[in-house]
Amino acid sequence: MSTPSSISRRTTLTKYLIEQQREHQNLPADLRLLIEVIARACKQIGYQVSKGALGEALGTAGSENVQGEVQKKLDILSNEILLEANEWGGNLAAMASEEMEKIFPIPNRYPKGNYLLTFDPLDGSSNIDVNVSIGTIFSVLRCRTAWSRANRHSCSRARRRSRLVMRSMVRRLCSC
Repeated sequence: MSTPSSISRRTTLTKYLIEQQREHQNLPADLRLLIEVIARACKQIGYQVSKGALGEALGTAGSENVQGEVQKKLDILSNEILLEANEWGGNLAAMASEEMEKIFPIPNRYPKGNYLLTFDPLDGSSNIDVNVSIGTIFSVLRCRTAWSRANRHSCSRARRRSRLVMRSMVRRLCSC
């Protein structure tokens, strides 16, 4: 009888999420699907970043984000990847990004969900040129009411709160 390799004992994100759903019944299926879609979008972002100069996405885009930081081409590309991956799934009411001035409501042609997604699509992008760690930071918040134009104010508050959460996460990671 052979011993399973360490590779076969690894727990993937999907396996972990399904086990949480089965064992604890504390993870709604729509939230699990949303997290998996975000993870796939992050893989696409990683692929784009790995192409480096060959992907023609390095350098500045000539614009600023909501924080007043110079946007990189990869910031904009990463933002588009996350928007396109998540807008059609039916799990979100709206999205907000550090790269966009306004909230991104889910287009009317797609079903609306019960969550708000806020994200920094490529945190640390200013460090790409010096080969320092970069990544995507996101927060999923439950949307308490059906999305409408009147809810933009509450989504803006959620976006600010999420930005604070993201900043504190970055500070904790950087202080290690």
